[in-house]
Amino acid sequence: MRIFISHKDADTKTALQISDYLRIRSIPCYLDVLDNNLEKGTETLTNHLKHELNKCSHLLTILSENTKKSWWVPFEIGMASQRDLPIVNFLLEGIQLPEYLDYWPRLKRLSDLDKYILALQKPKQELEKSFSTVNESYSSEFYKYLKSLL
Repeated sequence: MRIFISHKDADTKTALQISDYLRIRSIPCYLDVLDNNLEKGTETLTNHLKHELNKCSHLLTILSENTKKSWWVPFEIGMASQRDLPIVNFLLEGIQLPEYLDYWPRLKRLSDLDKYILALQKPKQELEKSFSTVNESYSSEFYKYLKSLL
């Protein structure tokens, strides 16, 4: 398990808080501001982020008014969606989500990360047993479980 933390540069403080919160609880994560291998503004950056996202099992996006000015956050959401990675949104105050982001669980405070961690630690096989139809996936069962905790 490894969490990719997606955010706009202006929300770096929150991203670092979340990263620290997860790491202290032994949840590995990727956060670009902690990555010394980044070359900003190049094709190399795109390939690097795709490579790092492919090494992750989940995506946590930090959404704020700043996110509306981001090209990278929607790119990372799209990449994760294509791979059917479980996605959660960490909402900062006052943000109105576009309708297409309503599907994923919403975390609103650092304490919600404890419920997220609980859902992460639920064995995948246990969630897979509860698939109710052929169209269900690990991600959709993960969402149901996490939403029940929130």
